[in-house]
Amino acid sequence: MARLANEFSWSVSRDHVFRECRRAYYYTYYGAWGGWEAEAPERTRLLYRLKNIKSLAMWAGSVVHDTIAEALNRYTRTGQPPTAGELQARARTRLRSGWIESVNREWLARPKKTNLFELYYGNGTSLPAEMTDRTRKRVYDCLAAFAESAVLREILAVPYLDWKPVDSLDSFDLEGLKVWCAIDFAYTDPSGTLRIVDWKTGSERRESLSVQMACYALYAASAWFVPLEQVRTYGVFLGEDGRVSPCSTSPEVLVQTKDLVLSSAAAMRQLLRDVEANVAEEDSFPFCENEAACRRCNFREACPTIEGDGRNIPAARDGDER
Repeated sequence: MARLANEFSWSVSRDHVFRECRRAYYYTYYGAWGGWEAEAPERTRLLYRLKNIKSLAMWAGSVVHDTIAEALNRYTRTGQPPTAGELQARARTRLRSGWIESVNREWLARPKKTNLFELYYGNGTSLPAEMTDRTRKRVYDCLAAFAESAVLREILAVPYLDWKPVDSLDSFDLEGLKVWCAIDFAYTDPSGTLRIVDWKTGSERRESLSVQMACYALYAASAWFVPLEQVRTYGVFLGEDGRVSPCSTSPEVLVQTKDLVLSSAAAMRQLLRDVEANVAEEDSFPFCENEAACRRCNFREACPTIEGDGRNIPAARDGDER
């Protein structure tokens, strides 16, 4: 089997890492590349393992998203609307399984297994009850909000043949640049409007949300051939009882987003040793000087600016997970 090529691309999450710390960006997209292979150098395998660590907040967000995606797909087969109790029961199984994977260090052999930041940079076996209780409550509350939301009622009122693929990862071309998107849910309403929904389990970051949803609109125009004037995008904040936050897809916003994406990609490419081959050198990516970013960084163990293995630095508080 041919080896995967590390091709340059852009995403909202990639831009976020680049803005926060150039060295963490290098570790994530270059240093960790190929770390899934058994014959990879030890440092590459370490960086790949660290790249896949999730904070409790990120893990909670993943559990909520996976549970919702599973429930919507199940609805297309059974016709049974999801209930809060059913969703919470399935999430409970996911939480229990992920916790066992992390405590048992199953990620040593399979780095994609759950590896929790607070355990990895803690004692590896336990966390204060208030932390795990807060995580479980966040998941349960978000799923209850989803099950009781007006957005879900609208979705279930639409024939599932008018749904787009649930929680799909895909890309579109923007002036020769591959841009990745992971749309949580999209459907065409009776008026012919395409509605794109993104489930949020954390707090709203308006600028980031606006860019993300504008990219989704551009994807819809490219992949689904939907006229941009017929696209509407929304963030649904499940941690706030399903509050809906509409985002503009006006021509002005879309032009601004295109400019932002292209300028961000240009800044990333400027640090490459070989742009055409997408080759990077570690020393070309400077460290950040943001103490809060260092406290929540997955790469504390590998970063030479941090003494020891990073476990002597208090972890940051929970942040936005998705």
